Amino acid sequence: ISPGRLISDKGVEKYIPINTVVESLKTGGKSVDLVGPGGSIAILTKLDPSIVKGDQLSGTIVGIEGKMPQLWNELKLEPKLLENVIGSKDELKVEPIKKGEPLMLNVNSATTAGIVTTLEKNKIFVKLKRPVCAEEGSKIAISRRIGTRWRLVGWAFIKK
Repeated sequence: ISPGRLISDKGVEKYIPINTVVESLKTGGKSVDLVGPGGSIAILTKLDPSIVKGDQLSGTIVGIEGKMPQLWNELKLEPKLLENVIGSKDELKVEPIKKGEPLMLNVNSATTAGIVTTLEKNKIFVKLKRPVCAEEGSKIAISRRIGTRWRLVGWAFIKK
């Protein structure tokens, strides 16, 4: 399970993957032998229930050790900004992304905040508050704080 659990080691916070054994799979209230991406899947494991309380593992990826997507602490993105902000009562134009700007990124099922550290032509680098597990080329949603809410302003693909 990646990125796993947040631990503090001598004042340094880091995420460590969790290894467990899958005992069974369920979907639609029925036991199944195989599942694919998407849908609602219950994975019964030998994990202590305290590890999963409070949605602590929300946004994590489950897979076979050694075959998991890359873990990213910083993302290189080629953003495609929308013309107008989505979800606003007023018709607001989307301004270009700025260095130092906080963004909210949706990567697969994970939502994480990040700060734009570098701007290049058609590329931005975002340092993430929480790492994400994703394939290169994954499509992500970009939101920016407008007033008191996060509003969708664009999308991007993860680049190497």
